[in-house]
Amino acid sequence: MSIITARAKLLAIADRAPTELGVEIIDIVEQEMFRAPPIRKARSKSTSLTEGIRRRIKRYAHENPDATFHEIATHHNVAIGRVSETLNDKYPNRRTTQ
Repeated sequence: MSIITARAKLLAIADRAPTELGVEIIDIVEQEMFRAPPIRKARSKSTSLTEGIRRRIKRYAHENPDATFHEIATHHNVAIGRVSETLNDKYPNRRTTQ
């Protein structure tokens, strides 16, 4: 049983329980059965995708037809998804960071 399912079942039981017991169950559920927010979020390690990098990715891919998306992404320090978007012109009118 997942925590979400257990939480829902306990809240349903709390609704049917006597008031004092129901309040106690609800307090426990609210305090103990939720995931704490992350302490910190890791910063992005990839470079912002500029028009210049888009051009370099396309040129590199043209000059290295056997290169994988991973190799191209590593070479330009961008995410693999950005390479895919660039080579497939997924967002041709996207404004990029200059």
